[in-house]
Amino acid sequence: MALVKATDTITVIEGYDAVRVFLETVWRRHDKPVDEIAFMLGALKWADGSPVDPTVWQDWLAAVQIAASAGPGEIAAGRSPRCHGVRAR
Repeated sequence: MALVKATDTITVIEGYDAVRVFLETVWRRHDKPVDEIAFMLGALKWADGSPVDPTVWQDWLAAVQIAASAGPGEIAAGRSPRCHGVRAR
């Protein structure tokens, strides 16, 4: 497996799975139940080809849209629009 570079691109689904893996890794690193992360991990799991919580998928798509339209470094610099109330179509 090749190392991932910051300039590599992934699909929306791969990004979704990456967030789930990232949260699970952080959760396990703490070696104790963290209710908020455990709740989110449950909502992010796949069941029959879609996330258990369809609202989480819509929130994810909205976040992807915001990140994709913001441009490199805009979100990290705090110059991106907030995603409160934004829904993907």
